[in-house]
Amino acid sequence: MAWGYRTTQALYAVAKLGVADVLERGPATADAIAVEVGAHPRSLFRVMRTLAALGVFTQDASDRFGLTPLGDALRTRSPESVRHMILFVGDEQYRVAGELLHTVRTGETAYDHVHGMGHFDYLARHPEAAATFNAAMAEGTRRFGNPFASLDLNGRRLAVDVGGGRGELLAIFLRDRPNLRGILYDLPQGIAEAGPFLDSQGLADRVRIATGSMFESVPEGGDVYLLSRVLHDWPDDKAALVLRNCRAAIADDGILLIREGVVPPGDTPSPSKQTDLVMLFMLGGAERTKVEWRALLERGGFAIDRIHRVPGPFDIIQAKPA
Repeated sequence: MAWGYRTTQALYAVAKLGVADVLERGPATADAIAVEVGAHPRSLFRVMRTLAALGVFTQDASDRFGLTPLGDALRTRSPESVRHMILFVGDEQYRVAGELLHTVRTGETAYDHVHGMGHFDYLARHPEAAATFNAAMAEGTRRFGNPFASLDLNGRRLAVDVGGGRGELLAIFLRDRPNLRGILYDLPQGIAEAGPFLDSQGLADRVRIATGSMFESVPEGGDVYLLSRVLHDWPDDKAALVLRNCRAAIADDGILLIREGVVPPGDTPSPSKQTDLVMLFMLGGAERTKVEWRALLERGGFAIDRIHRVPGPFDIIQAKPA
């Protein structure tokens, strides 16, 4: 487990260089790839040889490398692409995770310790990092299809996606519900790419884009409010503030849908426990148990209606105004 850092950085190096985008034209030697991506040939060969042994690339008898179905996800244009997620994990998360011990000793978020500011403040000042983060979040959303497919939303009219980025999840949510309209709400750096993306999805006339801080207010009038991977970014006081703002805005018969993990008890394996460490050192937030979710929602003026177990690492917590 301790040696996992080697794979993280090998994947990051080839993702950053765009190696898979070169290989989409066909197999090539590391020497030829190095010329195109601006790398040291022998060093690139050794990294690619390691990843070939892990099933990311193929390597034939003449040392030409090709893409496997797994490695295809490193291509920028792959429908299953995770390239930006790997860029985010291998750069920002990797550097900050090295200061986890500082967090454990002091309680201070490692990201703030390393950068002198919080993650979202950093993104506001670094557009390239913000673009990578937004693309990574979109990739993560896209990979797990429609988590809301089984929910009965008949009669609902307006969905408000709070902290929705460029609108990837809202587009999925609206795609099979032609009678629903949407409001996409986020900070300016979060929705920077939303207009062109929603237009590409044929949703420009059904979605209104609004900017602002969810800690101050959220758009009013919706009967469905979405919070996908938002509340786990924040400690309880700030998460409760977001919920109270949603309660003030939501219709009395509305529903709140929270897409996040529910941490199981004891030593039950769960990806939510790994994600919780990321929240600890990156943002100062947390993944929560069912008991913790119930208490947090009560503070925000909601009550848990039910929890939907859906494919992927996150659940859907359905809540109603209390």
